[in-house]
Order: sequence, then C-alpha cells, then structure tokens
Amino acid sequence: MGPNQSSRGAALIIVLFIVALAATIAAQMSINLMVQVQKSANYDDFRQAKWYAYSAEALAQKVIRESIENEPDKMHLKQSWALAANTPFPVDGGTISGEIKDLQACLNLNALRAEPSSAQGGYVKTNPAHKALLELLKEIDDLPTQESEEAMADSVFDWLDEDSITMRSGAEEDEYLSRDVPYLTANNFFADVSELRLVKGFNPLAMQKLMPYVCVIPDNEVFALNVNTITEEQALLLAAMVEGLSESAAQSVISARPEEGFDSLADFANEVTQQGGQNVTADDNRFVLKSQYFQLQTTATFVEFEFTMTSLLQVDNKNITILARKFGGVQ
Repeated sequence: MGPNQSSRGAALIIVLFIVALAATIAAQMSINLMVQVQKSANYDDFRQAKWYAYSAEALAQKVIRESIENEPDKMHLKQSWALAANTPFPVDGGTISGEIKDLQACLNLNALRAEPSSAQGGYVKTNPAHKALLELLKEIDDLPTQESEEAMADSVFDWLDEDSITMRSGAEEDEYLSRDVPYLTANNFFADVSELRLVKGFNPLAMQKLMPYVCVIPDNEVFALNVNTITEEQALLLAAMVEGLSESAAQSVISARPEEGFDSLADFANEVTQQGGQNVTADDNRFVLKSQYFQLQTTATFVEFEFTMTSLLQVDNKNITILARKFGGVQ
C-alpha cells in the first residue's frame, strides 16, 4: 500500500469518526429538544389546570353572592353554595370539582387568643372559646392521648396567647424546649389547623377525632357558630357550647331546624331550651344566622394533570374577598 493510499485511509477514518460524533451530538440534541418540548407542554397543561382552579374561586364567589342577594338575613345548607359538593364539572380537556365549607360551622381555634372574659379560681384566665374547646375535649369518647382534657385545652391557650406564663395545666417554652427536637411556642395565631399537632397532647389520633369540630380562620378571633349550617355530625360541638345540652339533645335541635334554617336566634334559643339547654338567649353572641368566612377546596384536572387548592373567602356584605390560598392537599 502506497503512502497516498494510507493517507486516504486515515482521512476516511477521521471523516467517519466526525460523522459518527456529529450524529451522536445531533441525537443528543434531539433528545434534549424533545425533553424541553415535553416539559413546556407539561408546564402549559399544569398551568391550565391551575387556571381552572382559579375559575372555581370565581364561581364560588358568584354562588355565595347570589345566596346573599336572595336571602340577606341568613345562610343555610339549602343554598346553592352548599349543594353539589365535589360533583365534577366538565370543562375543555378536564374537570373541576370543589366543596365550600362554612368556617363558622366549627370552632375557630384562633378564638382562644381573644382577651380573657372571665376568671376561675381567682387567677385562671379563660374565654368562651377556651371553655368550648375544654368541654368538647371532655365530650369526645376515648380521646387517644396521655394528657388530660384540661391540659390540652390550656396548652392551646398557651400556644396562642402573647405571654410566656403557663396557664394552669398548659405548656409554654420550657415544655417544648426540653424535647428531643426543641422548638418555641408561636404566641400568635394558627395559620393552619395542622399546626395543632405541635401542641402538647395533640397526637395524630387525637387530632383525627377532633378535626370534624375545629378549624382555623387565620389572624382572626371570631367565635360565632352559625346554627343554620352546623350538621348533626357536629352536634357534639353544640353540646359543648350549651350548658345542660347533651349530644342527643343537640342532634334534636339540629334535626328540628327548618330546611332553610332558623329565621331568628330566638327560634334557635327556644328549641335549645325545649331540649334542656340553659343560658342561651336571642342576643347570645356565640351564635349567628349568617357567616362571614368560607373555605373552598378545589380539584382541577387537565389532560393528565391534577391541581388542588384551598382558598379562604371572606364575605363583607356582597363583596367576597380571597384572603388566602394553599396549593396542594386540603385543610
């Protein structure tokens, strides 16, 4: 083989190597491009599902506003906002479903932060929400915790109040700083009901039993139960708030409620009295016929993507404001 043939052979090998390298780079670039295109498409689909969830907020605002316009003096479970919960609504390429819950059909834990309105035993401070939580914990059968009901209620009070002075059987910084993973009390409002798991005595099993009766309205001490939206399954809460009213009697009060709710608190107070409840009057500010705070839990799907969102809505006359949003999961 002559020198020219050797040179041509080496050149051919180099050319083939360059071609193979170029083909490899091109294939890799093609794969990367396909990945980027798919990521972009996935992002667009996810964003569309998110916008569908936002549209559910707009619909929730609309139905609540319509309920107020039709019945300005009360809110009840036969109004459109309370019906068709979690029924999937078909939209282009997906579905939207949601449920609106009245956050005044439960005990707002942040109400325990209200200024103490009375004292027991000379030095123990308390307020109506604290009393209600204590009675509720006492009423729950077989509460799975090693702490007493008094210690649990007092610990929630201590977690929320501004000072570091332990209330009766409660817990402040020294209790939590001594744990394997130390932390401080918030001395502020709960932002979410899940924070309760940090408070002494509230293990997951205890929380599971308590969840049907409690909720959190962020940055708000409102304590006013809507007697037109509480359900028979929540009768234990009503029993805890009314002296002399048993759970079965509370269920009777709720079942005796007209389909479209009580027209006045006097009607509610009269029904409570007939069932053995005491010290409930028409001007008792622990009870209301209308609500100001609602929670919307939305699930929106588009193609293969699912987007979940929890929204907090505030009613001010006919103005419905979105106070907060939480993405992913439910409260």
